[in-house]
Amino acid sequence: MIPNIEKLIQGVPQHGSMLDVGCLGWRYRKLAIEVGRDDIHHSGIDYSGDGNAPANVEFRKCDLNKDGIPFDSDTFDFVVASHIIEHVVDPVRLFSELVRVTKPGGAVYIEAPSERTVGLWGMPFAFDEFRSLSFYDDPTHLGRPWPPQALYRLTRYFGCEVLHAGYITSAFGRLKSIPQIVLGLAFRKGSWLEHGIWALVGWASFVILRKPTTQSGTPQFSYTLGRGR
Repeated sequence: MIPNIEKLIQGVPQHGSMLDVGCLGWRYRKLAIEVGRDDIHHSGIDYSGDGNAPANVEFRKCDLNKDGIPFDSDTFDFVVASHIIEHVVDPVRLFSELVRVTKPGGAVYIEAPSERTVGLWGMPFAFDEFRSLSFYDDPTHLGRPWPPQALYRLTRYFGCEVLHAGYITSAFGRLKSIPQIVLGLAFRKGSWLEHGIWALVGWASFVILRKPTTQSGTPQFSYTLGRGR
């Protein structure tokens, strides 16, 4: 399954607000402009300072291992945290913060390395490109990888609605992944090898969730094993 981030951005209300957690590179601001949503008020937080922030955005420096997200509750229509949750000491606390700053009825997108990254070998070359095959290629990864079930459960524990959850892959991606992997190994192209492996195995997982329209701030955490158990 390939999550349709463009559709989520297009679903933000006119002149609405969006937060990019881990905004280095401002990928989602650029994507919003590409889909014709330059009207969205875009904010971002990151551990490192960003002197290259684009015009008309709000940037705040933040260490999520020490601090909460530095915005008021119920601020954003759409919150993105792509490959962030695997870098923090307390991922449950981070999840609660993502929901807290989202408006009632707003959406959150979370993406992270799946459990399928653990059994893979490390990147064998192109070290200077900082690419990953194994979960352990990145020394700042903490704790655990994130299968879709874990993201699904965490969403339900906080009383939010799961819109979609799964591995990021597709039939077309898998079809072209084999030649990418072969050519990547043959020509020592790190990007080809990484893209091929990610598409083939479902290297990353994701969840798209909606905050309850009746809930302000952070919904209460409630551990459950599911209906009837």
